[in-house]
Amino acid sequence: MTTRLAGTHIGPYTLRERLAVGGMSEVHLAVDAAGRPVVLKLLDPRNARDPAWRALLRSEATLAMAAAHPNVVAVIDCRDDEDEPYLAMEYVEGVDLAFLIRALQQTQRRMEAPLACHAVRELLTGLGHVHQLTIDGVGLLHRDVSPSNVLLSVDGAARLGDFGIAMATRGTIPPPDSNAPPAAVTALRLRRGKVPYMAPEQLLGLAVDARADLYAAGVVLAELLTGRQVFVTPPDAAALLTARDAQLEGLREVLSDHPTRLVSVVFRSLSRSPAERFQSAAEFIEALDPYAGDAEESRPLLAALVQWARTAARSLQSPQRRATDPVGPAGHQPPGAISARSHYGEVLEAERTREVPLLFYEVVSESGEARGRFTFARLIEQAAVGVLTGRDVLIAPDGSSQRAEDWAELAPHLVVRSATTSEVAEVQADWADAMPTCTFLHALAKLVLADESGMLVAEASPARKEIYLFKGRPTHYTSNLPGESIGEYLVQRGLLNRGELDMALAMMSRFNSNLSSALVQLGLVDETLLAQRTDQLARERFTELFRWRRGTLRFFRAVLPPPGALPLTLEPSEVLRAGAAALEDPVHHFAHALDRGVKLGPAAPSSRLAITPLGAELLAGAESTPTLSRLIARTSQERRVTTIEAMRELYFLVEVGALAVVDP
Repeated sequence: MTTRLAGTHIGPYTLRERLAVGGMSEVHLAVDAAGRPVVLKLLDPRNARDPAWRALLRSEATLAMAAAHPNVVAVIDCRDDEDEPYLAMEYVEGVDLAFLIRALQQTQRRMEAPLACHAVRELLTGLGHVHQLTIDGVGLLHRDVSPSNVLLSVDGAARLGDFGIAMATRGTIPPPDSNAPPAAVTALRLRRGKVPYMAPEQLLGLAVDARADLYAAGVVLAELLTGRQVFVTPPDAAALLTARDAQLEGLREVLSDHPTRLVSVVFRSLSRSPAERFQSAAEFIEALDPYAGDAEESRPLLAALVQWARTAARSLQSPQRRATDPVGPAGHQPPGAISARSHYGEVLEAERTREVPLLFYEVVSESGEARGRFTFARLIEQAAVGVLTGRDVLIAPDGSSQRAEDWAELAPHLVVRSATTSEVAEVQADWADAMPTCTFLHALAKLVLADESGMLVAEASPARKEIYLFKGRPTHYTSNLPGESIGEYLVQRGLLNRGELDMALAMMSRFNSNLSSALVQLGLVDETLLAQRTDQLARERFTELFRWRRGTLRFFRAVLPPPGALPLTLEPSEVLRAGAAALEDPVHHFAHALDRGVKLGPAAPSSRLAITPLGAELLAGAESTPTLSRLIARTSQERRVTTIEAMRELYFLVEVGALAVVDP
């Protein structure tokens, strides 16, 4: 492969030092004909002659040039008609925000709140400019707002950089007009940024708009104010799901030494729902202004902090680390050069384990019943879902035997049942009922509307499913059925083969006994895809409960979800609506009750019920209409809907308690 050496001429520029290497390109420090420093982005030599890659580089340049602004890194030049296509950007002498944060952490310091708010205000100013731009009438997004893409200069200016994955708000920038892009280019276009800074809707692969960028800016703000990362960097898949669900339980306590209203600004910016966030950069800036101080006074303070970070971080590096720093042709760094590790990052390929010995273990139940032969990976999976118990006896290939609970590597995966979750528990539930007298929809609506927190257990042998709620919102789901694990789900969908799953299960102990983390860190599943599939699995299996026609329902207050529970991202109103949609035959359901009366129920209409205009019509006519059949006919005629639609809405209202069917 061709190596571009210092002193090589690229157009009017001369290379001085390679700063970073990525899958698409290389980044070099260079100088122009007048000796002024620039940052040169060059395609990887293997891609330099590919029309698709050249078009992708041109697309990035088009976006960046259109975004010219004092708070945006400027693109000076871009050429793709020569042997060496390149993109030339202004050289910002200073550090990136990620480097500054690390320097502060290493010295146990934290940025003062007014200065942190000022830095984010500058970021938002550049971001707001980007959001107002259009290309061919379509607005722009950045999609990769993060500390490493915020450059701080020695004169105290903050600039937003890296438009490599920016996109239009209605679809991506048009693909290359010559040949179809190679798979690598397609994958790069689909990459959506750094997981800890991605909005929940980004992680789920949903449509995004400017509010996703503002969410990322909110994460940056929280990190500057707290001095720590809000969402731990992947490949920890548990952290990925935390980021996807915008789980912020511990953040408020960390922010407790800041003004209450500033804390409210942070939490609003990090709302899981885009509708609850700031709707524009300008609105976000307005909320920050009271805490950011005067811009002219803040700029020299930020400049001083940048100068300090450059000196402090360099002095904290070990001699061995310094020896690996990039050097210029004279054997030293150019004055003011930005380290590859401080400005452009460094990507290291994660270690992967590809082979695991395949050994089988006999399982004998406590009563002496032979249960079969299983690999260690399968034992872990059965332990995690409660099929394998601690009293079961395992016979190893060498003939030795021991109880599952005595095997150190297996014991952490065994389900330990508390008094509330045990199937034979004597503890009385806080609330209990049985189907079909009480449907799952009715039970869940009762808990949602009462803002309950705890565990709802639905059992119909052999299945046991648990729904965990927090203040009326379903947050997690678990099941004892082996086929409902995320690993099995990925295998069923063809996204993972059986051997790969066995390997991940066998090595879970290396990854905090977390299968999702093992799958990601072993490189078997992309972290974003995993988040999407986990959400899909939880939704599918959870909504199946609304179709149950037999079983018991028990609720236990103040029970927290276990570590392996699948997170749920459904809003309460969406959950309840999904339950009503699960009714397969509304006509059959109401056939025996058409002559009965109807009246308003105990549950008052609320935002959590998301009453539709059709539902409002049914509620309005309930007490003035003698029978269900008359109410359905009248409402269908007045709202011009079918009888089936009216019945399905009626079913929803009855099950959530807004209407009650009574004797005539």
